[in-house]
Amino acid sequence: MRNPGISYGLVIVCAFSLLLVQCSSEVEKTVTPGWTPLPTISSPPRPSPTVIGAAPTPAPRGECVNDAEFVDDLTIPDRSNVEPGAELDKRWEVRNSGSCDWEDGYLLVRIGSDRFIGVDEIALFPARAGKNAIWQVVLTVPLDPGEYIGRWQALSPEGQLFGEEVYIWVYVPTPTPEPSPTATPTS
Repeated sequence: MRNPGISYGLVIVCAFSLLLVQCSSEVEKTVTPGWTPLPTISSPPRPSPTVIGAAPTPAPRGECVNDAEFVDDLTIPDRSNVEPGAELDKRWEVRNSGSCDWEDGYLLVRIGSDRFIGVDEIALFPARAGKNAIWQVVLTVPLDPGEYIGRWQALSPEGQLFGEEVYIWVYVPTPTPEPSPTATPTS
């Protein structure tokens, strides 16, 4: 049975109102002796990733690749004995194993040499991709006896070395002394 004097809805509304008033009033901070509030700790900012080296840029479609593969020594086999000061015509057979045709601007450059006298760079003969070509250098051997190695490599018009190195490896022998005349005893 219901009590006609009290409305439950009214009681709920009043209780809720009191609760709201109590929550919105300022809260007094009380400090307990001997207790120190901890400072607010915020997380440090996350470091952004550091790029150590530049990522390679993908080559645009249709860009060719330079490459060269040694096929054969055509002249002056490795470890040949040669005369001091001799002029040598060294030739190598090389395959254009890349996808670029070797045209104007492609060079054969000296990348290391033991005192050979000659050019430091020479234009490459044109060669289509997939075809063989002849690389040639003319150089002079030093006068001193010893072992000499000269190395060359292809250079693109953009200034990039590419392909296998080719080299010449020769010996200038120590001259054998001529026997001195000996006197024959006479009787």
